[in-house]
Amino acid sequence: MDQVKKLKMIVLSDNFTSTIIPPLIGEWGFSAYIEAGGTKILYDVGNSGLPVLHNAKLLGIDLSSIDYIILSHGHSDHTGGLGNKELLNVIKGKTVIAHPSIFEKKFLNWNGKLQYIGLPLTREELEKNFNLILTRKPLELTKGVMFSGEVKRYGNPEYNSGLFSAKGEEGLDIDHLYDDVALFVNTTRGLVILTGCGHSNILNIMTHAKEATGVDKIYAVLGGFHLFPSEAQHVNDVINKLSSEASRIGPAHCSGNLAKSLVAKDKFVDFGVGRSFEVFE
Repeated sequence: MDQVKKLKMIVLSDNFTSTIIPPLIGEWGFSAYIEAGGTKILYDVGNSGLPVLHNAKLLGIDLSSIDYIILSHGHSDHTGGLGNKELLNVIKGKTVIAHPSIFEKKFLNWNGKLQYIGLPLTREELEKNFNLILTRKPLELTKGVMFSGEVKRYGNPEYNSGLFSAKGEEGLDIDHLYDDVALFVNTTRGLVILTGCGHSNILNIMTHAKEATGVDKIYAVLGGFHLFPSEAQHVNDVINKLSSEASRIGPAHCSGNLAKSLVAKDKFVDFGVGRSFEVFE
């Protein structure tokens, strides 16, 4: 796999915010803007789309210039921004890439009640507004930049407690989140892995990244690791395994404060709203 000589990732929406000036805003969910070589990508669109629009404007990011939109999975805190008419008008006509299972009706059992947490748009509406690519297989978007496709499970548990999906009239079943995908960028320092929620488990994602790209060296893992509901020992074990392979670790969104606190200072990446991560020669 070819290398990208210059990479920049900027968090546009996240529930972790900081004291960056100008005043940026956050919400529960995730979105990041990526420049990899000459390719521009919007990875997820947040919950409401408001932070994406507001923060992109203040940070001088032209969302109309993006080449691809990647949807990490079908949950509304990553896709809800598609229901924001202002954001939709800015990004419509772009190429959207996702896993086919993203269209399953998704629900969360919250305090004993089921609530819908799926896409705000139907497949027909997405196809009307975007060039839609659905694939279970890895897809190299440009040299050195790969959509993960369906993440293989290598024995590490999925994070899907309380999550359900419906396929047509077959009824609700446990959602295995096969639509949970990542982005891999092969830089001159090694692979940079970006996740939305990491429901498929960040350890599975790392192994899958090596297999899909043919690159063994991992430089950074960034994004949501879905560790906040996990027991402390499990969080500690995962962070230790990440630390044994990656030089930089940036827990965001659903990773939880414990995960952030366990990352060694020399490896920690502050990956909240407005923060950027760069790799260049």
